Amino acid sequence: MYYAGLQAKIKEANPLAKFVPCSAHSLNLVGTNAVDCCTQAVLFFNLLQNVYTFFTASTHRWKVLNASVKGLSETRWSARDDACQSLNKNWSLIINALNLINNDDTEKTLTRNEASGILNKLNNLETAFLSIFWGQILHRFNLTSKKLQAVNIDFRVVCELYKSLITYIIDLRSDKNYEYFKQCAIEKSKIKQFQSCTKRLKIRKQFFDEGPSKETTVEYSDFKVKTYFVILDQLRSQLEKRNEKYENLLKNYNFFFKLTEMTSIKVRKNAEILQNEYKDDLSTLFANECVHFRSHLLSIGDEAPKTIQDMCGVLRKNDLIGMYPYIDVSLRMLLCTPASNCSTERSFSCLKRVKTYLRSCISAERLSDLAIMNIEFDVTAKIEFDDIINEFATLQSRRKI
Repeated sequence: MYYAGLQAKIKEANPLAKFVPCSAHSLNLVGTNAVDCCTQAVLFFNLLQNVYTFFTASTHRWKVLNASVKGLSETRWSARDDACQSLNKNWSLIINALNLINNDDTEKTLTRNEASGILNKLNNLETAFLSIFWGQILHRFNLTSKKLQAVNIDFRVVCELYKSLITYIIDLRSDKNYEYFKQCAIEKSKIKQFQSCTKRLKIRKQFFDEGPSKETTVEYSDFKVKTYFVILDQLRSQLEKRNEKYENLLKNYNFFFKLTEMTSIKVRKNAEILQNEYKDDLSTLFANECVHFRSHLLSIGDEAPKTIQDMCGVLRKNDLIGMYPYIDVSLRMLLCTPASNCSTERSFSCLKRVKTYLRSCISAERLSDLAIMNIEFDVTAKIEFDDIINEFATLQSRRKI
C-alpha cells in the first residue's frame, strides 16, 4: 500500500522523509484489533451497546434503571472504557431494572423479550469475566492514550509507554491472573461455571487381567485458551509491531539520552551513524561536536538536561548554538518529527464552532485568524482586551453631527 500512495510521492521528493504513525491512533487500533480477534469479545461489546440502546430508548426505562449507562462510539475509543466502567459500577442496578421490566405485565411483549434476552446474556460467567477484564485493560489503555496525546511528548516517552503496556499484558497472561479474574467474576455474578465448560468422559483401556474399568470425569473450559489468551496475545502482538516502528525512528538518536553515561568513543561512533544518514544536514565535524557537548553536560553535573527539549532550551538560554550548531540541527530534526497528530486534528474540529451559519460569508483570512484564536485559547484567555477595544473604538469613531 506504500508503493504508489502519498508516502511514495513524498519519498520520491525527499528520500530522507520518514512515515510516522500517530502513537495515540495506533494504540486505538491495537484495541480495535483485539476486540475483533475472537467471538466472545465481539459479543461482549455488542451487549454493551444493546444495554445502552435499550435503556436510552425510553424515559420510563431510564427512570426504572436510575443509573447511568454509556454507549460505544466509532470515533472515540475512550467511549469503550466509559461503557465498561459504567457496566461494572451499575451491574446490580442494571440486572434489577431488567428483572423489573421483564416481570412487569404492563410492559409490551417486545420490551419484555428484549429485557429477557439482555438479562440472559448478563447472567453468565463469561460476561462478568469480560466486564472486569476489559474494564481494567481499557482503563490503562485510555489513560495511556491521553498521555500520548500531549503536545510536548517525544519518541522516547512513546516507546516507554508502549513497553510498559507490553510488560503489563505479559504479566496478565498467566494462570494466576486468569484465576483472579475468574474469582472476581464468580463473586460478581454468583455463577460458578462457564457456559462453554463441558464434561468429558475418559475411558481407560481395560486389560484382560484387570477388574471393571473406571470412568474418570475431567472438567475443562476452552474460555481461557480461546478467549482470554487470544485477546492478550493479540494485544501484545499489535503493541510490539507498532512499538518496533517507533524504536526504529528513535534508534539513531538514542545516544543523546545517554551522553553522560557513554564513553567518548561510543558517542563518536553513534554520532557518525547519524551524520552518515543526514550527510546534507550534518557536517563531518558533528561527531567531534557531540564529544565536546558530552563534556559540557558532565561539567554541569546534576543540572544537566535529560530530555531533548531541555537540551534545546539550554542551547538557546545560554547562547550556545554558535558552539554546537549541528547538535542544534539534529535535536530540532527529532523534535520536529511528530509523535502524535491529535492536537492538529482538534484544530480542524474547532472550525465547526468558528464558522457557523451566521458566518457563512466569512473570508478565508478572517476564518484563519479566528481559528488560531480558538485553537490557542489558553493564550487568548490571558489577553486583556480593554485597551484593544478602546483603541479600535477611537480609530473607528465618527464625528457627531
